[in-house]
Amino acid sequence: MLKRALLLISATAFVLLAHAGAFAQRRAAAGQARVVKGQVLTSTALPPIRMRFDKRFKYVGSQKFVLYERAQAEQHFFVDADARRRVRRMYMLQFEGYLPGVDASYSYEAKETVKLGGAEYMVNVENVPNVKAALGQQPESDAARAVAFLEGKGYSVGESVKYQRFVRLVDESKRNEFIMLYVEDAGATQADEKAMREFRERALKGFAVLK
Repeated sequence: MLKRALLLISATAFVLLAHAGAFAQRRAAAGQARVVKGQVLTSTALPPIRMRFDKRFKYVGSQKFVLYERAQAEQHFFVDADARRRVRRMYMLQFEGYLPGVDASYSYEAKETVKLGGAEYMVNVENVPNVKAALGQQPESDAARAVAFLEGKGYSVGESVKYQRFVRLVDESKRNEFIMLYVEDAGATQADEKAMREFRERALKGFAVLK
């Protein structure tokens, strides 16, 4: 009888632990605001959005960090690289918000905008002719963190890059923002009007905002 009782107690404990583990996994998944499955990134908050990226862009992971001791940042990377893992093109998505206790809000002058999935984004294009020098001036920046992450994954970024930034504020308090960068190696990129137009077209073609 004692042996049977002990076996029953052990079996019951095992079942309870299994259910507790499954519950913990479901709770962790429910609390995770952003997940990537295949080519689709899903964010459930700040902002709620689903984005699908072209199959040529490989998802290489994400990282979280505190930026300048003021904001929480979360970055996700979809990369198109060559055989030597040099980044030809990539999309970097950044979800950013000020920490509690930091009295600040985001403010931008919208010189140019574009609508994506029904939401309005501020856009601009920038050239970085010397990536190493630019990162050396701001070693704790989100850009420096991004390059360090990619290098840690075995990728390298070119000496010069060009990027288009898409930004929108995602709450009424303007304390949270969503940023997407489309980045290209600029080693052989021309600077004329036609090349700029084609660059902007490529930036829009590599992804889609899903309903």
